[in-house]
Amino acid sequence: MYSSHKTITEQFESMDTLPMFEIPVTDIRTQEQDYIIFDISIQDSKFIAQHIPLNKEQVLSDKIAFCSVDIDSFFSLDENLQELYDKCIEAINNSSFYELPEE
Repeated sequence: MYSSHKTITEQFESMDTLPMFEIPVTDIRTQEQDYIIFDISIQDSKFIAQHIPLNKEQVLSDKIAFCSVDIDSFFSLDENLQELYDKCIEAINNSSFYELPEE
């Protein structure tokens, strides 16, 4: 179903839930269970998920660590957010500090 960028933005801004992903992780250094919170926002025509640093380069960077995807108006809000979620999972899988717990 085709949605305009404006419609996706309006749907996102009118959500009843906090715009975030809370993903359970295991700290590789301590083996403790934790959660990484990805705060989601829209900047220009992108969904941005900001998070704590996941590797040494991000720790040393002055920039805020984030994942992003372009808003695709050919997909629904849920599909766009799923793509962003997949990027967040990929970032954790490539992390130096965290891993996804085994199921």
